[in-house]
Amino acid sequence: MLAELLKHPRALVGSLLLHLAIIGLMVLNLSFSERPEQIKVGAEVPTVQAEVIDIKQLEARDQKKEAEAKRKAEAAQKQKQREAKKLADKKKAEADKKRKLEAQKKADLKRKQEADKKRKQEAARKQDEKRAAEAKRKADEKAKAETKRKADAKRKAEEKRKVEEARKAEEKRKAEEARIAEEKRKAEEARIAEEKRKAEEARIAEEKRQAEERRLAAEEQRRKEDELRAQMVAEERRQRLATQEEAYKLAIKQKIQRNWNIPGGSGKILCEVRIEQLPNGAVTAVEFGACGGSTEIYRNSIQNAVYKASPLPTPADPELFARELKFIFNPDDQ
Repeated sequence: MLAELLKHPRALVGSLLLHLAIIGLMVLNLSFSERPEQIKVGAEVPTVQAEVIDIKQLEARDQKKEAEAKRKAEAAQKQKQREAKKLADKKKAEADKKRKLEAQKKADLKRKQEADKKRKQEAARKQDEKRAAEAKRKADEKAKAETKRKADAKRKAEEKRKVEEARKAEEKRKAEEARIAEEKRKAEEARIAEEKRKAEEARIAEEKRQAEERRLAAEEQRRKEDELRAQMVAEERRQRLATQEEAYKLAIKQKIQRNWNIPGGSGKILCEVRIEQLPNGAVTAVEFGACGGSTEIYRNSIQNAVYKASPLPTPADPELFARELKFIFNPDDQ
């Protein structure tokens, strides 16, 4: 019983408190009973019978509570055991299912492996049977050939014995015919071999010729393609340089005209201007070509504009640089 109470500490504490209360009441009752009381005449003396009955009732009630608590604890324990068993059964069922699936997979794999093994064994058996049959066929053919050879030899030996002289003459004739036939055969084989050799040499030579023609054609095609690409690149560069050259000359003319101060009373005369410059655009000389009807003041104004514009703009491509530049100075472009 103590072990059961230890499983339920609350019931144990309650029982202890109840027993302590009972003991306290008993001690209190004894202390009261020991005091001398004055007994009145005619009064009945109280007995301890009632107190004993109360303690027994309390003990009975305590035992009943303990039994109820034990019953509830056992019921709870059984419920937990049932739930634990249910969970264990579920896990066991899942484990069994998983084990069966694994076993099924292993069985399927084993059956497949055994089937593959049987198939390979059957294939090997058939191959062995085929080789054995082929070997037997060759052996039978060899035995038949050997039997025939022996029969022929025996027949020839018998003929030799009967007609020795005729056989010798016949053998000599056959030997001569065989020699001639062998010589013809060898000659024919040599002729055929020579023809094959010549045909092979001709085929190889033709293949080499065709390969060389293909190589030369491919080289010619590559050369033409390279020339075409080079022409296209050159044309693109020429066009690009022409555009850059126009922009270069236009930039020089515009810079000169921005620095030109129109002299008073001068008309608008076209002049051919020749400029010498350094690679950095610095002007070193200015000369005039055709400039009909112009005055020295008009030409000096153009010359001053050129020197003021120094250094002149440089080209985008250094190849376009020219130490000497020629252009027509047109006042209307101002």
